[in-house]
Amino acid sequence: MTTTTETTTQTNPNNGTPSQFFDEVHFLGDKEGKVVIRSPPTFTTAEESREYQKQHLAAAFRVFAKQGFDEGVAGHISLRDPLNPHHFWINPLSTHFSLIRVSDLVLVNEHGQVLPGGAQSPINGPAFAIHSEIHKARPDLNAACHAHSVYGKAFSCFARPIEMLYQDALRFYNDLAVYPRYGGTVLSTEEGARIAKALGPTCRSVILQNHGMITCGKTVDEAAFLFIALDRCCHAQMMANAAAGPGWEKVFINREEAELTHRKSGNSSKMWLAFQPYFDQVVREDPAVLE
Repeated sequence: MTTTTETTTQTNPNNGTPSQFFDEVHFLGDKEGKVVIRSPPTFTTAEESREYQKQHLAAAFRVFAKQGFDEGVAGHISLRDPLNPHHFWINPLSTHFSLIRVSDLVLVNEHGQVLPGGAQSPINGPAFAIHSEIHKARPDLNAACHAHSVYGKAFSCFARPIEMLYQDALRFYNDLAVYPRYGGTVLSTEEGARIAKALGPTCRSVILQNHGMITCGKTVDEAAFLFIALDRCCHAQMMANAAAGPGWEKVFINREEAELTHRKSGNSSKMWLAFQPYFDQVVREDPAVLE
């Protein structure tokens, strides 16, 4: 089984070089350069990369369960298959996030058909309608997360993006779209295509009016951490809105600082690194997640 300690020669799942990664995460080490922060591993084969990414997908579900993002059979995270970019991995329908292991993940094709090679389990129809269209429209994104988190769905009723009021919100500066309609439960790929269109060519996240939110990334790690971060931002936004009033006017961060901080603190490398403590926690608590 491939683990996070693999280090070989093929491009890592984050689509960058180690030197680029180190530049983007801004860590301090020793004078000789021997003390370095962990970085995405590289692999000699696509099969090894696939196994590693599936491990992180399974762990992401465990993390979502600990964050309270589970609700019945709602919620799904998808991962583009490294061996065939038209296929993706996703969670089985009616399995609790806290129980998902690598062997439970389902591989589906562009028609929503369950394929050999993964668990032979049914998947959520709306999940396919949404995720298939995002993967089709955005080849630069390899993972997408959607769950019915409390603060995400509460904030979605305003059909607007969060405001740039505090540092953590700047991860989403000019990087958060809004889908300004509600068409009921997503049952068709046409609705999924409209959501993908709302996401646009550059944004990683989108607020779905009266529904919730979706976050995406080059890696599952990036997409999952952005979901955690956006849900907390929605919470903070509503608290700020409730507290605002005469003498307590909101102060917004200006454009120059917002742009700089987004580049420094919201880049894909930083988001990958931010997810690793969550990954470590769930794997240490139950190593069987990797089976």
